[in-house]
Amino acid sequence: MEVRDKVVIVTGAAAGIGRGVAEEFVLRGAIVLIADIDVEHGEATAEQLRRSGNRGFFIPVDVSDGRQVRAMVERVIDNFGRIDTLVNNAGVVLFKPLLDMEESEWDHLLSVDLKGAFLCSKQVLPTMMQQGSGVILNIASNHALSTLPDSEAYAAAKSAMVAFTKSLALSYGPKGIRSVAICPGFTDTPHYQRWLQDVEDPKARERETLRLHPLGRIVSPADVGKLAVFLASEDASMITGTSVVLDGGVSAQLYVSE
Repeated sequence: MEVRDKVVIVTGAAAGIGRGVAEEFVLRGAIVLIADIDVEHGEATAEQLRRSGNRGFFIPVDVSDGRQVRAMVERVIDNFGRIDTLVNNAGVVLFKPLLDMEESEWDHLLSVDLKGAFLCSKQVLPTMMQQGSGVILNIASNHALSTLPDSEAYAAAKSAMVAFTKSLALSYGPKGIRSVAICPGFTDTPHYQRWLQDVEDPKARERETLRLHPLGRIVSPADVGKLAVFLASEDASMITGTSVVLDGGVSAQLYVSE
């Protein structure tokens, strides 16, 4: 899984899945741009990576703002001259009954989760086309394939990312560019930890969640990162236009026995 000296942009990399992806790329010698709206944690992540002797750099950006995305990509090109991989990971999560959801909440989620992937892809594609190579990885979710009540906005955005991935692969494959969606399930992120604590008995919720997993554990950000590194490498040179589910077998079952 050779990605040494490759230039990789990971959006939403200040924490959670994005941070796990960034860490796995830098461990294998890539130059990683941590693109995030969270300046405090983004700079801290980049600093920690550099202290380990790796090449991680923070760039502040709101991926739902086209001007900021353009400036971010121009800065990467000015400094490194190329872009080998874009990981569209930035996203927000909202589980709320549709009838209680505000229009502004729907718009915000779609702007970050889906529009952000569009804007970032649009800006990196000319450089990748000029190079004749590139990989765009879209972090979707197993909610794109099967979902839960009160998940309409999130499921819609992640399903759209899967379709977006397929069309990208068809449109730009002839230019040497691959596109793959990664669909994680329950992942040990700050959001997951807050979700566990948002009930009277967090330990019971955690036991119930683990019971859904045939492998007996939830996904880690490093699991997503290792898969992303593989998909970005030449070892995955014939993988494009598809989705890879990474959920420990949760979505494989019709029901969970007691």
